[in-house]
Amino acid sequence: MIDRQKLLGGAARWLFLGTLGATALAGCNQQSAQPTAAAPPPLAALALAPGAPPPMAPAPAADALPPAPPASTGRLANAGDNYAFAERAYAMNAAYGDAPPDYTFDYAGGERPWVWRGDDQSERVAEPLPGGGERYYYYEPGQQTPYLVRDADYSYGYDHGVLVVVYDRQGHVLPGDEMARQAELAGRFLARAEAIFAASQQQQREAVAEANWAARRAAIQNQQAEWAAEQSADQAWQAYHADHEAQEQSQWDAERYRREAEAARFAQSINDAQLAQQDLQAAREAQARAAAAGHLPPPPPQGPGQGQGPGQGLGQGQGQGQGQGQGQGQGQGRGPAGVFGPPPAPQPPQAQGPLPGQPPADHRGFDHAPGGPQGGLPATNNPAGADDAQRRAALEAKSKAAADAQAAAAAQAKIAAEHQAQLQGQAAAASQAKIAADRQAQLQAQAAAANQARLATEHQAQLQGQADAANQAKIAEAHQAQLQAQAAQQAKIAAARQAEAAKLASDKARIAVHAGPPPVTAQGGPGKPPASPPAPPTADKHAGGEHHHPPADSNAVTGTK
Repeated sequence: MIDRQKLLGGAARWLFLGTLGATALAGCNQQSAQPTAAAPPPLAALALAPGAPPPMAPAPAADALPPAPPASTGRLANAGDNYAFAERAYAMNAAYGDAPPDYTFDYAGGERPWVWRGDDQSERVAEPLPGGGERYYYYEPGQQTPYLVRDADYSYGYDHGVLVVVYDRQGHVLPGDEMARQAELAGRFLARAEAIFAASQQQQREAVAEANWAARRAAIQNQQAEWAAEQSADQAWQAYHADHEAQEQSQWDAERYRREAEAARFAQSINDAQLAQQDLQAAREAQARAAAAGHLPPPPPQGPGQGQGPGQGLGQGQGQGQGQGQGQGQGQGRGPAGVFGPPPAPQPPQAQGPLPGQPPADHRGFDHAPGGPQGGLPATNNPAGADDAQRRAALEAKSKAAADAQAAAAAQAKIAAEHQAQLQGQAAAASQAKIAADRQAQLQAQAAAANQARLATEHQAQLQGQADAANQAKIAEAHQAQLQAQAAQQAKIAAARQAEAAKLASDKARIAVHAGPPPVTAQGGPGKPPASPPAPPTADKHAGGEHHHPPADSNAVTGTK
């Protein structure tokens, strides 16, 4: 466990009520002015961090959680215990009240769950959801698995990792068949709850930003009020609550005493005197119940003359001198020790010991009350004062040891912070180098892709050129074939004409041979002889009759055209 004293020196969270608190509470009734022992802060609590809050990423919604095996399901032996899980978480909420969370831690790179860790090692974790509201995980002391996970729609009760009950948004118990249908989602919640618990113990614990707590405090209280209304409206739960309230309250009263005092300190720091008084009264009531049950020492008695000076209600710091003046002979005269104690006295920078009324590290006793710069002791009626002096010396020795331990822790924290800053710087440099390398690789990939595209374009153009050339060659070949066919046709036509001409010439020559030379005309050239009258036809006698032959005509065989 991280030593809680590391971050307590000078922290605003542990400031005790000063002049403003005295003014605001001066009008309180006699009951609220009763003294109580100083409430020590919770052991795991770290001071709220001032300044600008870091960003907080919401947790994944239920349907966005990583896959996980479905939860095993079972039934309780006694169905009347169905509300035991909701009632235990309800009692834990009441114990923590509106006290700030103890610490936070980085989870999954940006998520920052809030942790309330009881002095008995019980734990409640809250994480914001994307649509608003919180998801809660509740753990018993020493257990890594939750006994209840409360989501926006359902709450899941587990008995050592076995799902045994599911509540709807109104707090009603689901029937067995409907519970079985929730096993897959319950398995996811169970896996996340176990991982978050492990991280809450192993990761570096960090203070919760004061601004974040101030912003979400009212919403968280409203959620708890809604749950209380659900409990009141459900008869079965209300009956279980009535039967077990005293037992649960008794178990949590000591924790509630510390938490209500813590809440009152925060209310005072934001100048909400009314809320501070309410929380203070709740702390006193819880303290009284815890003392009656033997879980806390009883509050110191208030003797006559105690706290009659102007410092009434602030503890020893202002009330001591005035009380001694007016209460001489009626007791020791210290003003009544309240829950908060007096404002812390100025401390030298080199000795940042625990604040007045604050126990040293891991001190869980309640054997001291707040006082002045040297711390105070419980009120006593011992006139001799010997025991008081011894106790004061012992307390001073404890305070000095705690201051030395705190100074050493502060030095270690500074070294750790410097080392963390160095690691963060190295991580940032490595991240920048990775980004540059990724960018260079991206540019190279883009250049390679561009080069491949260019080569592909050139190859495509080459193929297109080759295709065009082949097409042109094919066209030229076809044209050449066409020309050749035309030439052959022309040659064939020419040959036919030549053959015809040759035949004509041959026929003319043959006719000329049969006809003889042409007659010579009076002009001395060949001419056509004058036509002679046709001869009468001759008759051949045959057995079948006569055949007439036309007269021979010398021009008939000339074949002239």
